[in-house]
Amino acid sequence: MAASVGEKKKKEREMGFFPTTTDLFQSHKTYLEHNCRSAFAANLASGSLFGTSSPAEMEDCSEVRHRKPASSAEVVDVNDVLLRLKKSQAASVALTVLDVIFSRFTYILFYSFWFLFGCLVLRKTQNAIAAVRYVKSNSETVSQRLIEGSLEFEDLIDQLDRHFTKPPAFLLLNQYALNMTDNFLCNTATLDGVHERLIFVTLDTVARDKLRARWPNIRQFHWPTPSLYKPFSFAEGPYQTIYLLRSNLAACLIRRGKSFWMMQQDTFWRRNLFDLDLESDMSYDAIFDQLGEGDHSMRAEWVNGANFFIRANNDTLQFFERLSEKLAHWYTPDMGVMIHQCHTWGSPRCAYIPHNIAYSWEWMYTAQKNPPYIMQLDCETDGGSKLMQLGKFGFHFVDNNGTCDFNKVELARQRMENGSVEVRRAFPSWGRLQFKAYWYIVDYILWTPIIGPYLKPYLPLVGYILMITM
Repeated sequence: MAASVGEKKKKEREMGFFPTTTDLFQSHKTYLEHNCRSAFAANLASGSLFGTSSPAEMEDCSEVRHRKPASSAEVVDVNDVLLRLKKSQAASVALTVLDVIFSRFTYILFYSFWFLFGCLVLRKTQNAIAAVRYVKSNSETVSQRLIEGSLEFEDLIDQLDRHFTKPPAFLLLNQYALNMTDNFLCNTATLDGVHERLIFVTLDTVARDKLRARWPNIRQFHWPTPSLYKPFSFAEGPYQTIYLLRSNLAACLIRRGKSFWMMQQDTFWRRNLFDLDLESDMSYDAIFDQLGEGDHSMRAEWVNGANFFIRANNDTLQFFERLSEKLAHWYTPDMGVMIHQCHTWGSPRCAYIPHNIAYSWEWMYTAQKNPPYIMQLDCETDGGSKLMQLGKFGFHFVDNNGTCDFNKVELARQRMENGSVEVRRAFPSWGRLQFKAYWYIVDYILWTPIIGPYLKPYLPLVGYILMITM
């Protein structure tokens, strides 16, 4: 058996499967002799004895001719060299494979990004076209002509003349915002004189009847609008339509000489905003809440558009007439148009409510110092999930039986005053994450020297377009 194995190995060596020690030595000797002949030819061509080779190198060449087969120790060294060579080749192959995989993954990632980006562009384009068409097809139902010619509007003006010595505050309401409205009214019920100045523009009979049954002392201006009967989300056609209605109603009120507040019920009132009597300051024609994280923010003096006061005069009338024209034809947020007009028009005189009085939801993500009088809790793209998100922050004040929990209201006020509103426990919603990401990008754009200040009045006009994921 052993003999047959030995004969097999011998036959394999003869066939060239396994190199012998002599074979390895002879191959190495042939390689060195070839190099020596090349060096000797170069020396002759140069006309010198050694040419470019040193005497030591020439002595090595002479030794090659007389070298004998290697000893067993030298064979071990050669085997080590071969083993290292094989390991090196294996490592090289592995690196090559990894390089190919990484290269392909990079290509896949690159093309996937642009494919996704293209899909988002197409989706945004489709949404923009659909929204503009929706507004145009329903703009007549919320037009200034229809509002001013209605008996409901005449009755509203009569109520303002008889019952209001201070400017009223208008809020818009359809049946899908009833829960949020209940929450707001529970929040402000204990603040003296707030409910007496509120007027809700109810857009359907369900909202009108339930608000009347739940809060009989709250005044209403009923304006049924079929295009706003269904729930809607951020930047959709109905979303644009309701802000066109708000702008047209503002123009109609100004034309009749009525100053007013416009407000939103997704706002928490820590203290009574009306106690500050901001409407008596004659140094401005309009005062808006603003975006940004403080007065030194890059987005400071950008209109938030949730809570603002307008004084009736010719300048503010032109302001809202132009706003309505743009909202009826452009795919742009109403606050974007207001920002542009305030920053580029000489009149009306726009002012901004300081951040220690009115702040957006961003206050919760600051150090929570100097709590504002009111805090707008917006930035949810889905209206249906907004109240649920507010509950995570401790701003839900209606019990399951529909009654107000005033202890929760007081507890929320104490948390604001102590700077202890919990934001870590509430994982940010998808809408909030998107807003935070876009505000981060916008801050860097506005921070850019020269370009940033130039873009500040114009960037909000393309807000919907830039918010490509919404």
